[in-house]
Amino acid sequence: MILEPFSDDEKLTKKEREEINKNRQNVIKELDKISKDQDNSLTFEEFLKHVNMNEEEYIKMIRAELKKAKVFLKRAPNEIRINAYNPMIMSLHKANMDIQFILDPYACSMYCVDYISKSENGMSKLLREALNELKKGKKTVGERLRVIANKFLNSSEISAQEAKSA
Repeated sequence: MILEPFSDDEKLTKKEREEINKNRQNVIKELDKISKDQDNSLTFEEFLKHVNMNEEEYIKMIRAELKKAKVFLKRAPNEIRINAYNPMIMSLHKANMDIQFILDPYACSMYCVDYISKSENGMSKLLREALNELKKGKKTVGERLRVIANKFLNSSEISAQEAKSA
């Protein structure tokens, strides 16, 4: 389901905002309880009954927090800590994945450009440090190679997007 923030034409009243905030606090409290109970198999419909909300109220609560359009996948309440995944890809790839649906072509192109052109300054600095370290001692060519390889294997440069999500 794709949800969008409320438009300027859809202003919420003070009473509606208070009700939404009350519902949000209740939902957060209940989801925290559910996330700690690994045997919980509550369906979404059962969860809504449990928090005394209907689907329309729940969606309104979510939309009130949004700044831009966002895709929400249908999930069971006990799956709140699981990244988005595709069952078919999961069966073929058998590894961790974090699939995100793209709703903004500009943001997608900027992410790709930033990713492929991310700075190598960190690696250059790392290489200089490794070379300076090697100049101080008498090591064989093999030992020098090992030092440099270990420096690079134990370090990696990450993009701003990766750092933000870490």
